[in-house]
Amino acid sequence: MNKRNFILFFVLSVIILSITSCAKFMSKDNELPLPDRKDIGMNIIDSEKNIKFISIDNQDEVFKLEGIVEEKYEEALIMGGLGELEYIEEDGYFQVKDNYINYVDEGGNTIIKDVKGVMINPPKASIKDAYYHMSHYLIEEDVLFILLDGFGYHQYKYAVENGYLPFLGMQPETTKALSVYKPVTNAGLAAIITGKNPIESGIYSRKQRELKVDSIFKFAQDLEKKTMYIEGNIGILQTEIEPVLNLDRNEDGFTDDEVFQSTMDAIEKDYNFIFTHFHGIDDCGHTYGDLSIEAMEFIKRVDAYVEDIVSNWKGKVIITADHGMHSTENGGDHGEFRHEDMVVPYIIMDGGNQFEQ
Repeated sequence: MNKRNFILFFVLSVIILSITSCAKFMSKDNELPLPDRKDIGMNIIDSEKNIKFISIDNQDEVFKLEGIVEEKYEEALIMGGLGELEYIEEDGYFQVKDNYINYVDEGGNTIIKDVKGVMINPPKASIKDAYYHMSHYLIEEDVLFILLDGFGYHQYKYAVENGYLPFLGMQPETTKALSVYKPVTNAGLAAIITGKNPIESGIYSRKQRELKVDSIFKFAQDLEKKTMYIEGNIGILQTEIEPVLNLDRNEDGFTDDEVFQSTMDAIEKDYNFIFTHFHGIDDCGHTYGDLSIEAMEFIKRVDAYVEDIVSNWKGKVIITADHGMHSTENGGDHGEFRHEDMVVPYIIMDGGNQFEQ
């Protein structure tokens, strides 16, 4: 082989190896690279901090939670890759098998395969509670639900402390609520409107759109409630009623001002049940970061929208988020089992002018 052919062969070999290497680390849907094997494992968190990452490479084959955390806890729950949720039992343990961390009962039966994380002392509330609160109140009174996409509890707390949340920040009944895994819009929205874990609703990632169970919109229909579902510029899930979509008509980069106006119009038309989905906090957080000045200013803007909406509504108001968001080098992101993504604010109040100050 002459020198020229040898160089050509070498270059081609490098290209082939590079392609093979890239393919090996791409997920089967070619969307995201898989982490290195040493980075596969589970996170241990509580509602305010990320405690520890447990890799499959730094554990024995079998271990218990009390053997790997120093924090005191009264209870702990586990979430799996399909949105499974189980509370840790006294005799349950974790087992590393086939490159997964599984949760196993005392009889050796796998309860959750591919555990994504453990939360110790989890919040009592869940975003799934929204379905049951909406259905409960709808029987007797009108209900307005406001979904603040991508608004984590840590963002809520930071905004309150720094003067960016003058209306919602004064509500005394705000509590922490647990989102679902995977903390993305499809799965979180499904949990809110069905009251089910992702493995039950059939929506456990950004890919799924068709619910396996009935939603709150079916419940409202059965009660013959005049209902409107107000979305941004695209529908997220296939539901029993079509969402009212809102384009960014003024081209300011967000649809929240249009969603606000659609909601105010619906209030004037005497709807019994309005479900409103604001997307701007999530969009701004992705671009600038979850605690950035830009995100905080946008949160303040949405807070003003919410105040106007609530003051004009005569009925019950429920407000929460589908998921939170954490900081990255390039802004913000979500979808991981970490407290920033998994814990959100949850508020129930009565509408009317009594909340204006």
